[in-house]
Amino acid sequence: MLDNLQVALWAELFERLAPAYTLADEGPTVDLDACFGRAADVVLDIGFGIADCLLALAVAEPELDVIGVEVHTPGIAGALAGIEEHGLQNVRLVHGDALQFVSRLPTESLTGIRIFFPDPWPKARHHHRRLVRDDVVARLVALLRPGGWLHLATDNDDYAAQMQRVCDANSSLCGGPIARPARRPLTRYEQKAIEAGRSVIDFRYSRVC
Repeated sequence: MLDNLQVALWAELFERLAPAYTLADEGPTVDLDACFGRAADVVLDIGFGIADCLLALAVAEPELDVIGVEVHTPGIAGALAGIEEHGLQNVRLVHGDALQFVSRLPTESLTGIRIFFPDPWPKARHHHRRLVRDDVVARLVALLRPGGWLHLATDNDDYAAQMQRVCDANSSLCGGPIARPARRPLTRYEQKAIEAGRSVIDFRYSRVC
């Protein structure tokens, strides 16, 4: 349970930093150049968790602008704190529903999309809630520029099979499983998965048409 001090710290972070670094999940189409104050390649990071990977990549790749979407407040608070700590100007955050927010993005506006360790919803009756499914991937592919990429990672074998099946079935995508890229930071979640004996699988697809 959160204590009063933690809640107060988060409230102060949101009040001070959210106006400059967050976007609403609903509204008009986003002007990405105006949003970041420059013209640069933009990556969408969906469900970034506690933000350790998002922040590490934003520091390592300052030439890329990143929009991170996360529904959970602790992740947004952690990302805001990291933005301030590292002086990042290439990150914007969305505290809300990714599937609502993507409606605000122009078609063919993104260089890449990252979905690392989405909720696997392991029970069969909940599989329809999984993010990587045919209709969602079709919406996401429309946001990629030709040549743009989709990078997925999961530690759930059944979800990995679904990811590959869905992406292979999309005629605009080409790719498949890849070795774990050295550039992808090892997160605390991933380390726990490895220690628990679960295999981590990465997929990378490119938009070809």
